[in-house]
Amino acid sequence: MKDKRGVSYVPICVFILVILMTFSVILVYSSSITVVRVQKTNTETVFDSFVAKNSILIYSNIKQGKNATDHLNTAPFYTMLKDFCTLDEQGGMYYAYDDDGAEKFRMTKPQMDFIEEDTLELYVTFTMYVPIRFAGHTVTTAEVPVKVTSALNSKN
Repeated sequence: MKDKRGVSYVPICVFILVILMTFSVILVYSSSITVVRVQKTNTETVFDSFVAKNSILIYSNIKQGKNATDHLNTAPFYTMLKDFCTLDEQGGMYYAYDDDGAEKFRMTKPQMDFIEEDTLELYVTFTMYVPIRFAGHTVTTAEVPVKVTSALNSKN
């Protein structure tokens, strides 16, 4: 390095900035994926519990040919989900906030239905909206569709 004016440091600084920005993008992506996976796992836990508690009613409906969830009281599922995941409900959406009060994510109210006729297999679908932040500002919001299934198999 014979150049004493510092010009030779510019490419090194640019290279380091590019590497740091790449790591930043990777960290933001992985944290967003983690939020979605944790919420999906929590929803699976609550949904499995709900299906197990309502298995007799579901089985009776199937045997009587009433294979529809509108006869199934889904309100307890929504209450269990909000309590277990500490979600706030506002305008048909569920919101989760971090410790600073910023929105962690929001999701649509899950829609429940049977997977196929004459089975004890249910699913819920919802869409999560995860804000992507950079330097404390929301840059965009990732929209992630989620489907959770639960099934009870009878032993014959």
